[in-house]
Formats: sequence, structure tokens, C-alpha cells
Amino acid sequence: MWALRRSSRSRRGTLRGASLWSLLLIGALATAPARGQGDPAGELSLAGADERGVLEQLNTIDRELQEVRDRKRAIEDRLAEVQEQVRRHEDEVAVAEAQLAVLRPQVRARVRALYRLHRRGLARMVFGAEDPTDLRRRSVYLMAILQADLDRLRRFAETVASRARADAAIEEELASMKELRASLQLHEAELVERRAARLAMLGEIRARRAVALGALDGYRQVQRQLQRDLELASRAQANRINPADNFRDQYGRLPWPANGRLIRRFGPYTDPATGAEMDSLGIEIAAEFGTPFRAVFDGEVKLADFVPGYGQTVAIEHGPYTTIYSHANGLEVRRGDRVRAGDVLGMVGNSGLTDGRGYVLGFEIRYNGTPQDPLPWLAPR
Repeated sequence: MWALRRSSRSRRGTLRGASLWSLLLIGALATAPARGQGDPAGELSLAGADERGVLEQLNTIDRELQEVRDRKRAIEDRLAEVQEQVRRHEDEVAVAEAQLAVLRPQVRARVRALYRLHRRGLARMVFGAEDPTDLRRRSVYLMAILQADLDRLRRFAETVASRARADAAIEEELASMKELRASLQLHEAELVERRAARLAMLGEIRARRAVALGALDGYRQVQRQLQRDLELASRAQANRINPADNFRDQYGRLPWPANGRLIRRFGPYTDPATGAEMDSLGIEIAAEFGTPFRAVFDGEVKLADFVPGYGQTVAIEHGPYTTIYSHANGLEVRRGDRVRAGDVLGMVGNSGLTDGRGYVLGFEIRYNGTPQDPLPWLAPR
């Protein structure tokens, strides 16, 4: 049974039964939320689940965002290294250009010399020696000149090719790094946008949660007022009941109000929807939808209507005692009816504030408005 710890009971005098129940019903309906028979505990639970889901999504986005930013930093570091390579390469290119500046005139001079030598004829130059010693010397010098020229030409070609390869490699890596950085920046912007959307959603969910908490607070006020009014009404009727029908004599012998399974006992418990410490002011019996529930004793129906938190509710007075049947789906009695023990009062449902996991009948016994543990009153089964 949905309930909170009972506040101190106010004593504002005794009201007449009929007018009191009218005021109770009007007050209860006036404090009902705009959603009518909405379930703020269910909304609170749903908002909590939604909040956890969005927070998990935010955690995932934050982790992905951190990974993207780490990769961006790695790219920036690599770009800095490549830029440093570019600077070093530019220095190397400058050295190579200087070498080429020296080699070019040398190569041109050697090419011209070789051309003239070719015109004059290699055989003429070699075999123009005066003796064999001079022939060997001229041959050695000529081969040395030719080898040196070949070496210069090879170095020239290697320098040019090396510079071209280095230029191409650096340009390719720079282009690749910049493309990857642009891709990561786009991904980062998308993640930031998704994160902002989830934060906005989280704000809406927390606003829903605040509304649901406010509705629950309103329900608590209704229940406290119901408890005070039941106390006053029961006291007003205490002396109008036939002693032969004394409710107290039925202690331990009252029939169960419905066939079903006991799922909540009287006393403190932790609300699964809010985590708040609560007091159950009665018991809850799980039953099939539409199972009839019955009066446990003769009395007069003082309430047969929707009450916030309780849903469709029947309250029957038995002198200073009152039995309350809540969370119904369809009522068979009206206020002012006289009922006998065993009369059908309505059908089991899940109206009002329940955990939404099935169909239940809430059952309470009050003595001058003070909640009593119903189990000792009921016959063993």
C-alpha cells in the first residue's frame, strides 16, 4: 500500500459524515495532478530509467570524444614532426642546391672537355705519347678524369632524385595528416552536437522527474488529509453502530477481501520507484484483473470514488473502524449504501499509485483514523 509516515493528526472538531466525505472527495480531486489518473511513481521510475539511459549515452559520447581528441593531439604532434622534417628537408635542399650550384659548372666544363676530347680523338691523345711510360701516365690520367666525371654526374643525379623523392614523401604525408585532421574535426563537431542534444534531453527528463516528485508530494498531502478525515469521521460515527455488530469482536476472524497473494505487509518498506523509506498503512493483495473484492464486515459506504494515490477506492465505516479498499477497476457500490459482509464492492485493478507490475487490491483498517495492521484481523488461511 502506497503511503508515507503519518504526520501528527490535527483535531479540528467533528464533521458530519456525509459532508466530511464530500469535502474529502472534493479536496482529493482538487489536489489531483493534471494527468488525472496518471501514475507519478511510474513516471518517476520511467524518468529515472530515461535519465540513466541518457547518462550512459553521455558517458559513451564523452569516451568517444576523448578518443577523438587524443587522436587529434597525436595528429597535431605528428604534423609538428612533419613540419620539422620539412624544415630539415629545406635545410638539406639548400645544401643540395649549393652542391648542385658547384656541380653544375663542373659538369658543364667536363662535358665541354669531353666533347673537345672526342673531337680530337682519344686514340690520338693516348698514342701521341713519346714513350711507353708517358703512354701509361696519359692512360691513367684520362681514366681518372673520366671516373671523376662519372662520379660527379652520378652524385648530381642522386641529389636531384633524392630531393624529388623527399619532396613527394613529405607532401604526401602532409596531405594525409591534414585530411585525417579534417575528418577528426568533423567527427568531433558531430559528437559535440550529439552531446549538447543529450544534455538538453537530460534537462527535460529531470524536469519531468521534478514534476513527478511534485505530484508524489501532492499525493502525500492527500493521504495525510484522508487519514485525518477518516479519524474525525470514525469518531463521529462511533456511537451510532449497533453493539451487536461490534467490529472489534471480529478480530482474527474477518474474511479476506479478495482471493489472491499477499505481496506487501503493513509497516515500513523501501519504495522501489523512488528509493524513499515508506510506511505501508495496510496490505496489498495481488490478484487477476477483474477479481471481485468484497466487504469484510457490515457497514455504510462513505466513499466510492477516485482518490489520488489510491485510485478507485471504497471506504466503509463500521463504527469507529473503517475499512478501505483501493486500486480498484470498477466499483459496484455508491456512497451511502449499506453493505453486508461478503457483498461485492468492485473489481481488482491497478488504478492510482501502484508499481505498475500487476493488479492489486489495497486493503486498510483504521481505528479512529489510525492505521491498524490488517493481517491479525483476517482469518488464517
